Amino acid sequence: MAGLKVRKLDGTMLLDSEKITYGLVKSGYLTQGEVWPRKRIRSINLDPSQGTSWADDAPGTGDQQWIFTVPDCVAPMLFLVGDGCLNGVSASGNTRTYIFGNASGSTRVYAFDQMREMGSGPRLRCRNVATGAITFNSYMVPLNIIAQVAAPGPGTQQGNTYVTAYAGGNNELIKGSYPSIQYSKVRVPLGNEEYAVHLPFSRNAAVVDNGGAMGYSVIEGAGGYVGGVQFMFGPAGGSPSTQAGGQRVGYYSMVFDRMPVALVTRTSNLPFPFN
Repeated sequence: MAGLKVRKLDGTMLLDSEKITYGLVKSGYLTQGEVWPRKRIRSINLDPSQGTSWADDAPGTGDQQWIFTVPDCVAPMLFLVGDGCLNGVSASGNTRTYIFGNASGSTRVYAFDQMREMGSGPRLRCRNVATGAITFNSYMVPLNIIAQVAAPGPGTQQGNTYVTAYAGGNNELIKGSYPSIQYSKVRVPLGNEEYAVHLPFSRNAAVVDNGGAMGYSVIEGAGGYVGGVQFMFGPAGGSPSTQAGGQRVGYYSMVFDRMPVALVTRTSNLPFPFN
């Protein structure tokens, strides 16, 4: 099929105008969202499998959520620098708001989406011959995946638990009082520059944290830093919390039959903030 094809000196494809390219549509910091209360069972005599058996904690207690909104989007991919675990997405028309837990206002987000009409002035634009859809727009910084990094396996096993969620990682008890917060993190070195990371899917598990009193659900996330990629588990938003009741401290119900692979890009050529 006819089209513009650009290759690097080593022969690898740089641009094929017949294929849709992703470009940067927005970048910025996460902003503060809602506090999602954890849930406690109303009575030990109730069936925990029934939603009506659980009640929200008091308003204002729970897990702080952080948000990033992408307007006029098609199929965006978000790349993070710093901490964050995706808890959900809300949609209103073509606008999507991404909701992250275990993050902060210093977490940076780079949102890429299918290239489209954007910007003004002279620029190179390529279109699909059959559909007329824009497949490349030089106004938009293209997404360049430079590495794929698989999440490491689990830490030391003790009975039916794991001491850490990742081999070579460590646990951080961020808050010991209820609702307690523990992160389990591992860093995978790549090089001497800053990276942003997209996690195509994540896993859930459960933890009895190092405080030893409570158990709750956790969810996985990933982000970049200067030097490599970080994977982490932290509290899932709106998680049920239960008394540990003498259970061993550690991570439960870990899933290993499919492991997420983080997509990595450099931030050195990406404008921030953008749009």
